[in-house]
Amino acid sequence: MVTFYIVRHGQTLLNQLDRAQGWADAPLTASGEQAAKELGKSLSSVVFQAAYTSDTYRAFHTARLMLEEHGHPDIPIHQDARLREWCLGVMEAEQNTIFIKRVSEWLGGVSFSEMNKRLPEVATAIKQNDTTGMAETFEQISKRLKELLISVGSAYPDGSNILVVTHAFLIKTILYLFHYAGIGSTSQIRNTDSFRLFYDNQTFKTE
Repeated sequence: MVTFYIVRHGQTLLNQLDRAQGWADAPLTASGEQAAKELGKSLSSVVFQAAYTSDTYRAFHTARLMLEEHGHPDIPIHQDARLREWCLGVMEAEQNTIFIKRVSEWLGGVSFSEMNKRLPEVATAIKQNDTTGMAETFEQISKRLKELLISVGSAYPDGSNILVVTHAFLIKTILYLFHYAGIGSTSQIRNTDSFRLFYDNQTFKTE
């Protein structure tokens, strides 16, 4: 069985400013860097075979800081666009309160927790109201995500531990796909939150 340690990146400037952040990228704050280091130290007993991140600087920087504090800065970090956050289209860098309000309105006034249970509809609403042409469907997002996890999970022997640093909506997608029963109680994925995802060469499961 291969174990993925799924981590959300550290706090960024846009996070600090409470702005929506999808394909838009921003540097880590000092607080974000410190939290990444602390998480790396807390995982010092785990032997990682490799690390994978999205192609954003904030994810790569988080992984680099974690591995340096972990004591293994030589572990290779593979950047892959399939781990990229959802594109938020015209909502990129919008105030989070406005972003959530708009999506709620598009779905008929649902609550934030209800949005988590209806991620495919959230993705559809974002795409339908996007004028940039960049937003993806939930099927497209799920496809790239599962392709990455299966290809990486199949490339390493049983007992391997893989660090994955990605983003809040993509982590919610993982939970929706592989642990839907727990998605309703997940109010928010905070910076440097983490959990384990297990792959036995056939199926995925979470703790």
